[in-house]
Parts: sequence; structure tokens; C-alpha cells
Amino acid sequence: MKVAYSQRSVARLMLGASLLAVATPAMAQEAEDNQAGGLDDIVVTAQKREQNLQEVPIAISAIGAEKIEKLNVRDSRDLSGLAPNVTIVQSTTSTSAAVISMRGISSPASESFGLDQANALYVDGIYIARSGASALDVSDIERVEVLRGPQGTLFGRNSIGGAIAFISRDPSKDFRLSARAGFGNYGAWNAKVSLDPGEILGISTTFSYVHSQRNGVVDNLLAADDKDDPGARRTDAVRFAAKFDIGGTGSFRYIFDWSKTRGRPNAFQLTNVADGTARPPLVVNGQPGITQTQQAPVQQYLALATFLEPGCAALAAPTRTFRETICLNMDREASDEMQGHNIQVQNDFGPFKVKITGGYRKWDSISTGSDLDGMGTFRGPLFSNATLFNGMPAALLAFIPTIPPAAIPFISTAPVPTTTQGLFDTNNVRRHKQYSEEIEFSGDTDKLDWVVGAFHFFEKGDENNPQNSGFILDTNTVFLGNFGALGPSFVAANPARYRMVVTNGLLRYVTSAESTAVYGQATWYVDGRDGKLSLTGGLRHTWDSRKMTRYQSGATAPAVPDQGQASFKRLTWNAMLRYAFSDDVSTYLRAASGYRSGGFNAPDTAQAGVLTPFRPEKLVSYEFGVKSELFDRHLRLNFAVYHNKFEDLAANIPVVTATPGVFGSRIVNVGKVDYTGFEVEGQLVLNDYFSIDGSFGYVDVKPKEFLVPTSGAVGAPIVDIASITRTGYTSKYTGNIAANLRVPLADNGMTFNARVGYTYESPKYSFANSISTPFNEQLLSDPKHQLDAQISIDKIPLGGGEGQLLFWGKNLTNRHEFARGIDFGALGYAGGFFADPRTYGVTLGIKF
Repeated sequence: MKVAYSQRSVARLMLGASLLAVATPAMAQEAEDNQAGGLDDIVVTAQKREQNLQEVPIAISAIGAEKIEKLNVRDSRDLSGLAPNVTIVQSTTSTSAAVISMRGISSPASESFGLDQANALYVDGIYIARSGASALDVSDIERVEVLRGPQGTLFGRNSIGGAIAFISRDPSKDFRLSARAGFGNYGAWNAKVSLDPGEILGISTTFSYVHSQRNGVVDNLLAADDKDDPGARRTDAVRFAAKFDIGGTGSFRYIFDWSKTRGRPNAFQLTNVADGTARPPLVVNGQPGITQTQQAPVQQYLALATFLEPGCAALAAPTRTFRETICLNMDREASDEMQGHNIQVQNDFGPFKVKITGGYRKWDSISTGSDLDGMGTFRGPLFSNATLFNGMPAALLAFIPTIPPAAIPFISTAPVPTTTQGLFDTNNVRRHKQYSEEIEFSGDTDKLDWVVGAFHFFEKGDENNPQNSGFILDTNTVFLGNFGALGPSFVAANPARYRMVVTNGLLRYVTSAESTAVYGQATWYVDGRDGKLSLTGGLRHTWDSRKMTRYQSGATAPAVPDQGQASFKRLTWNAMLRYAFSDDVSTYLRAASGYRSGGFNAPDTAQAGVLTPFRPEKLVSYEFGVKSELFDRHLRLNFAVYHNKFEDLAANIPVVTATPGVFGSRIVNVGKVDYTGFEVEGQLVLNDYFSIDGSFGYVDVKPKEFLVPTSGAVGAPIVDIASITRTGYTSKYTGNIAANLRVPLADNGMTFNARVGYTYESPKYSFANSISTPFNEQLLSDPKHQLDAQISIDKIPLGGGEGQLLFWGKNLTNRHEFARGIDFGALGYAGGFFADPRTYGVTLGIKF
């Protein structure tokens, strides 16, 4: 059979999901007890209108304001594990970017502007093209909606895996003042003030300010202060929102936000070094051998190098064990500054509604230095053609006709020069801006809901990325390969076998993209809104264009900049059937398509002159789900089974470019992948005091075709390596479960609240295979076992207002989990980043 599972297997998955849900009920949204001691309704806007979550025929999780506040959710990175089959890992050099994976489909690990996201991020209806540009620290988030599966009709391109929507609260028409201040370990403290003066001259407003900071979580012996250690953060943010009514049927809303985060990315720790052992061609399923990346002999070079800072030599030994102390000689400040404007106008004309949303966002990301070898300063032999023979016996040099006899005494006594260049360090300046406009027309009757709209988006970004690297060369190979019978004699006399080739490379480009779309979707309630059956269909046509001008990618700039221009278009569709067995139990079938736009390789010297784009990715998804509220609405239980067929997968493959030591990557369309899995989530209210919530997800990823050339030679045979291909940044299993306690303390609403939550994510690979990333298997992440807890007293009477006292802790067991790896391929080493250690603190809050 071509499908990944038989009908019997799918039935077993569905039965297993149901049994698991009863054992560990799960729901991302915490629901407060209503007067009957059961569950409240959850309202979402995933279908461009307000609906009960249980009536929306897609897999969706909603996280409400109370949980957001207590879990300290600041941006998308804090959502990892809170919804099934959703994992998020940290960036490498930015303080704000992230890699999002939904149902096995991940956004790019590369932070290049040449490649779009696979999972869309929205803030108050505005599409955020780059994950690092969301600026949510200061937002008064009302809820977060996590939509899993392709959202190609209503949310459009680049939501091929799903979408995450952050929705903030509107300004209050009444006076409202809230303030929070918190303190924690690692010198952390934060404060937030939010003021709603109330409606004045018909206008309601909100003013908010946030400051947060902490010291680093790893001690860099070469940093002057704790605030300069890896993981340190300092954020300031402001937000203003205004809203007024229009004629009693409409409204106008404007939001401005600005934030700036300065600090240090988490520490890169060296975990693996190569010894230069030759890697033979790899034979996969009897196909022609594939040339594998050859690694530089870093191990031998480091063994003979001299470390200049006391204590750093011992910390240079590669290890997978977490180090609380590290030496990073090139670690410098990184900053991310963002601002945005959001305008929303809507009006109800009776037969139909109109909503216009426009937005502008700007993101400047500056990294003044990123240390990506995990070591302090070391000195070792430097290679250059001019000094190749330094220190060689005069008798041997006499056989080299290009060396003048008068120079032989000087060359034979000259030492081999040295260098203090590390294996790899970089700095970066990225600037990005985007504009978007969307207009929606919607309406409803007794039997029909409908929405049609048009969307336009433009973005422009540029990057200036110097890269300094050291490629270790075994000079014995030079003598043996070029000097015939004299080769062994030179090898025997070689004063410095391993020498570093220092390369100063640069990646500099500017790119722009434009997207236009029209869409429509309608739901027909066959027997009216109170009937059992509803049918939904939708279409969206998207036109995309992209340009790139690349001024340099490597050690030297081309005489004429490389240019690329491409256009793409795609029709995506959505079809759903929902059947309600009762008010409490419904089932749905969904088939939908998704599309991620094509683009250009930014860091790739293999393409020169006219840049060739990679093609868009395409996906078709099939899904079956059940949503239920049982036992007099004390148990909410939802699950879904899905199968996705993915074509033209664009893989980001690390390469070392033609210039030795210049590290880069290349994006190519490599083939087809099938994704099959299930998700279960729900919430159980046991009584007026105690409830349980959580989630569980499973995804099985089956690469069906992964085509790569056997070598870099022109016309090299193409082979299929699907059988050895891994899926990057994806956990096969994800799970979350939490126990919640709420005890009334007084008649005025004061309560004692406690929550203990556990999150699990199975290990993740960082790259697709070991051909170009030899340490891929060793870089498999640790499984995530995170235990969190919060204890609070809420609604403490404060003379007309109320207070809150919150104690919180994350990663209470202080697990040091390896979260993400980087393999530098031919440079001969690898390393990665660890998740944050245990953090804890106390927060005081007041509201009036």
C-alpha cells in the first residue's frame, strides 16, 4: 500500500488516542469553573469569526490570558510543548528568533531572508514574516490560538504546517490600572505597568511599559560581568493602543509597539572534533557511491595549540556534558529592535461585515560577535603558500628550483608563523521591514456563513554577515601530493604538520518579496444552525514574486553582483465536513492543501551570476477528528488523526563553499515526504477545586524521495537517500500534563492556586543526514523532561483593587538538556546549545 497506515492501523491509532486521553486528559486552554463546577466555553477566531472551539472542525488549541500570565509566555518560543506536535527551539545568533515545528514540518533553521517560514505567525491579524520580529513582551495577550495542519485558505501561504495567532485585548472603556514586578535567580527582575484611562471623548486607550532583565545562565570566564554572560537579556518595550466606535456598528483600532532586547545568545558548547580520517563514498541501497564531506583534523591541531587564557585549555575539550563554566573569547552583544503599527477598521452593515487590517513592522537585528567554536583564545601554526617551507632543512630546499639559493638560509631558519584565529566566529547585521493590507467581507444567514477577502504583502530585508574561520590543513598531504620522491623527506622534516588556513568571508545581499491573494470560504448548515451536518469549502489563489541581489558570498566579491528574480503562484483549497451527534459530541473530516513560497539561496557560492530559485513546497492533508464534552461538561476530550503528503520538500543542507573554511548552506528541492500522526487534548474537572489538563502528540515522518547528486561535479548522477534521511527539529512524541488546584480563601473571590506541569519532547535531529553533516547522529538532542510549577494567591483585596502573589519555577529538576546542534561539516567540528537551567522567582501584581 502507498499510504503509511492501513485502515486497521488508523483505527488503532484512534482507539489509542481515546484511551490515552482518558488516562491523561489534555487541553492547552485552561477553563475556569462555571457555576455548575464544569467547563466554560472557549471562543476562538480561527475561521475569521468568533466561534466556540468545539464547533470549529480543525485541530486547534487555545491558551488563555490566565495561563499566559502564570507561565510567563512572552513569545512563540515559550509555547513549545503546550500544544501537541508543536516544538520550538532557540535561534543561534539572534536573541529573539526561533525554529517552529508543527506536525513534523519545521520552519527553516537558517535565519536567511531568502527562505520563508513553514508555520505562519500572526499578531493581531498581522502576518509576521520573520519569527524574531514579533515583539510580544509588552502585549496584553488575551489568548493564543495554535492551528495545526495547513491553513492555506484563510491564512494563506507559508502556513503549510500550521499557524500561531497571538490576540491582544482591546483597550477598556473603564479605568484600569495594573502593575507587576518580579524577581528571580540569575539576577532576574522585571516590571510591567499598563494603564487604561477609560473612554475619553469616545476613545479608549491603553499605555504599557515593560522592563525585564537577567544575567547569563553560564559563566563565561572571559566576560567582565555576569550581565555579559551567555543567556543574559535586557528588554525595554512600550505599547500604545486606541479604539473608538464608529456609528454604533463599527470600530477603529490602532496599535503601536516598540521593543529592544540586548544581551547574549545562549552559549555554544563544543561537543565533537574530527581527526581527519577519510570518509569513503557512501553507498545507499546499491546506488552509485555518494561523496561525503571530508573533515579537517581539528583534534590534532587543538592538541598542539597553546591556550592563552588561564583555565581555558581544560574547557576546550569537546564534551556533551553541560558546562556551567565556559570560555568564549568572541562572544559579544546582540540586539533586536522592533517596532510595529497595526490599524484595524471594521463595520457591520447588516447583511454583511467589512474588516480592513493594515500593518507595518520593522526589525533590526545586530550581532556584534558570536563565538561559534566554544573556546577561548588559542595560538597555533598558520598556513600560507609563502611560508610553506619555513623551518625545512636547507638540503631539501636546494631541490626546489623556485627558491633562490640566497633565500635558502633565511627560509630554513624562519619559524612557521602562528595565528590566534578561532575555528569560527561571526557578526551580523540584519534589517527587515514589511507592509501588509487585508480586506474581508463576511456574512451569515440561518444556513450559511461566508467570508471573502483580498491580501497584499511586501517585505524587504538585507543582511551583512562577516564570517571568520579557520580551516585546519594537514600539510603532509601537500608535500606527498605535489613533490614526488621528495615528499616523504619533507614530511619527515615538517616542523608543523597541521596549520590553519584563515579565511575572512562575507555574506551580503538584499532581497524583497511581494505576495497578493484572493480567497473565499463558506460553511453551509444543511439543516440550519441547530442541525447536525455542516459543509465547508474554501479557495485561495496566491501570486508571489521575489528578488535577490547578492553582492558577496565568500572571501571575494564578484565583479558584478549575482541577481535573481522569480514568480510563483498557487491555488490552495480547504474542504470540511462536520457532523454533530449531539450538543456535546461532534466529528469532522478535513482535506486541505498548503503552499510555501519558493526563494533563493543567500549563502551559496555554487551559484553565480544569475541565481536559480528553489521551487515552492506543496502539501495535501487529510484529517479526521472528534470533539467532545462529557460527564455534564466535566471532561473535554478532543483528538485528531492526520496524514499529510508533501512534495518538493526544500531542504537546507550545510556546505563548505569553494573557498576553504567558508561555512554556508544551500537550499534545494529534494523530494517527497509523508507525515502521519495523531493528537489528543482535553481537560478534566474533578470537582470545584481540582482539574487536570495536558496534551499528547505523535508524528511518524516517512521520507519517500530525497534526491541528491553523488558529488558536486557537473552532471553527477542523482541518487535517492530517503532511507537514511532524518527529519530536523521534530519530536516524534510530544506530551504535556498539568494538575491544577484552586481553593477559595474568602467570599470576595480571593483564591489559592497551584499548578504543577510536566512537558515531554522526544529527541530531535538537527540535519537531514550525515553526508554533509558527519556528526548528525551525535548531535541528536536530549529528550525534554521539564517540570514547572506555579503557586499563587489571587484577588487579594487592596482597597478598591486586587493583588496577586505568584511563586513560579521552570525546569525544577535542573536538567541540562542538549537542545540544538550545529555541524560545521568540512571545518571538522560540531557543537550546540543547551536549554536553560532551573529558573525561579516571585511576582507581585496589583489591579485597579
